[in-house]
Amino acid sequence: MKEKKDPVLTKRWFRINTKAKKHPVQHKLFNELKSKKYRNYIIAAGRRSFKTERFAKRHLLNVAMNDENAGKIYFAGAPTMMQAKAIFWNDLKKLSPPWHVRRKNETEMTIEYKNDCIIRVVGLHEFRRVQGQLLHGIVISEYQDCEPGVYNESIEPMINDTRGWCIKEGRPMGKNHFYDDFLKGKQSTKGWQSYHWTSEDILEPEQIEEAKANLAKSDYEREYKASFETASQRPYYAYTEKNNKRISVIPGVPFIVACDFNAQEKPMSWVVGQRISNGNNEITYWFKSLSFQFTNTAAMCRILDEDYFMKLSSAYPAKVCFYGDYAGNKYTSNASKSDWDIIKNYFNNRTCAEFRYRPCRSIRDSIAATNGQLCNTNGEFRQYVDPENCRELIKDWEYCSWKENGRELDERDPLRTHCCRAVDYYNEYEYPIRSKQIVQSFRTI
Repeated sequence: MKEKKDPVLTKRWFRINTKAKKHPVQHKLFNELKSKKYRNYIIAAGRRSFKTERFAKRHLLNVAMNDENAGKIYFAGAPTMMQAKAIFWNDLKKLSPPWHVRRKNETEMTIEYKNDCIIRVVGLHEFRRVQGQLLHGIVISEYQDCEPGVYNESIEPMINDTRGWCIKEGRPMGKNHFYDDFLKGKQSTKGWQSYHWTSEDILEPEQIEEAKANLAKSDYEREYKASFETASQRPYYAYTEKNNKRISVIPGVPFIVACDFNAQEKPMSWVVGQRISNGNNEITYWFKSLSFQFTNTAAMCRILDEDYFMKLSSAYPAKVCFYGDYAGNKYTSNASKSDWDIIKNYFNNRTCAEFRYRPCRSIRDSIAATNGQLCNTNGEFRQYVDPENCRELIKDWEYCSWKENGRELDERDPLRTHCCRAVDYYNEYEYPIRSKQIVQSFRTI
């Protein structure tokens, strides 16, 4: 594992933060990985503290390119194939010096090196497809979101056959299977070791203050302090009556329409608001929630147009920004390209419209973004809701609950989880707890 800048490495090998390299726990982990002291390494650490970059991606590359490990097979895994690809694939390709690589397979997401080592990127939800293969080592990112039995049922038998190793890293999500494994290392179970550090140990004070401003207290404790004591609460715990405020439309300010698409008994739900600047902060006001069962996108456009925009006491909005979700996986709403095309065509020549949508890869992250706007760690409120005209949104915030897996909302009540998810898409786009995404917009005139 190289720590100094090496002229034969690619440009992707930026210098690791000095605080991280000198941190006593990271230094201990670095040396124990190098000496192969254990077979299971469990890392619970805060966001942006180099746990994935340093001890998953770079460690894996250094092992694979070492001629002592010629011919061995290594995996890089995450809960789903989509997550694994997003976390590992492009970075592993960029980290791999071309003169070490024999071939890459985009379809299988494998890199074969000239020493006959192979790294394969896998989604652990689909892991049974690769059971039975040789496996000499695996790094798992976002382990807290993996299925509880994936290690014992699938991975452990494979690394036992080769006497291989496993690195599991993530951020706590209550006391689940990740916590159970973390305790094994803390209790000195043979072959296991656990490591913990916070983002506050690594990041600069201004970065920590920025995180506190963007996250509610419980989410900050989990995301940046890697605390296991942050579960068993309602998803939208930051919402209180202090977020209720009767608000008048602000003339001349663009409108926001946050959209959740459904059909039949699950209501299609759109929430209308505006955003203004208040000093160095932005405040979002939610004026109206529109939520109807057994409807469609064209009908919702007419309702928004005729029953809301045309009845405003001020002029028809000159600009409207639509937010939502669009992708084809289980973590998304039911939006499709055609839904957005219907909205674009309807509002063509009515207003200047922008469309900002992208896949929602983590329900917990998007809800954390909403909690951070409702009331952040510093006690600041950045979103308010009209209690008379947004009753369905408030009901969602008050009554929604988690499924047992702690990663998804309980949807047994068909009327719940729709207005709140619409607002989550807006908050994840504009105020994500990860890095902000590039705006994708479409303008109609």
